[in-house]
Amino acid sequence: MYEEVCYGKSFLKQVIARIDFAAPLERLDKGPPTRLVNAIAKNFPIIEPTEVLMQELAVNNDGIAHRQTTERQWNYFSRERNRQLTLSPSAAFIQYTNYTTYEETKVQFGAFVDALGAVFPGTLVARFGLRYVNQLDGLVADATQWKDFINDDLVATRGFFAADETLTRLVSISELKYGPVGIRFQYGMPNPDFPAPIKRPLFVIDIDASVAEAHDLSQTMAYMDEAHGRVQSLFERSIKNTLREKMNAQQPVQQ
Repeated sequence: MYEEVCYGKSFLKQVIARIDFAAPLERLDKGPPTRLVNAIAKNFPIIEPTEVLMQELAVNNDGIAHRQTTERQWNYFSRERNRQLTLSPSAAFIQYTNYTTYEETKVQFGAFVDALGAVFPGTLVARFGLRYVNQLDGLVADATQWKDFINDDLVATRGFFAADETLTRLVSISELKYGPVGIRFQYGMPNPDFPAPIKRPLFVIDIDASVAEAHDLSQTMAYMDEAHGRVQSLFERSIKNTLREKMNAQQPVQQ
């Protein structure tokens, strides 16, 4: 199993797995080949092509030139529309708004990657990304006090501010490196009502893992396993068993 801890309930708002191509897949200008579409449709049967406006800035001897171009992309959805695959000549990603397990995500993303590699052999990936956005909502009475659920070190900054100092936002960003895998770790209280005082009890744990080294498409799934392991380890270090209980953990981790 990929997940040492399984949760019956999670606070995941969004999960994204993405690949950016080192060079545009020019053959996609005429639309995805039937063989690729058939593979995608097994998990994403609803097809909706769109055009996206692209903004380009270039600096030359005459100054800054601004150009607008359009790029065609193809959107595929599950029947419930809780997961989406988007494909364009420059990138592709799968986005989940109803996440179940990493195993399922890996199977679905892997099926797409395999099909893409078969249709476009030799595809080079400039960047791979795997992002998990957790939104803990409504668990505390005091919207700025999360020490019962979140690692003490992560919420220690709250103690720096006095009770009579009104917080409107408190978010921290850390950047980490594990060999080829980079992590952008954002956590705290983003406050959807900003610049008003924090009133809504909302705490975000946003872990964005990526590999920014160019690699063959066939290597992507191995990077995905490594990225997921780093994400899960960091998430587990970020929370306490009280939160695991709220999430119906099947195998609680000892702290």
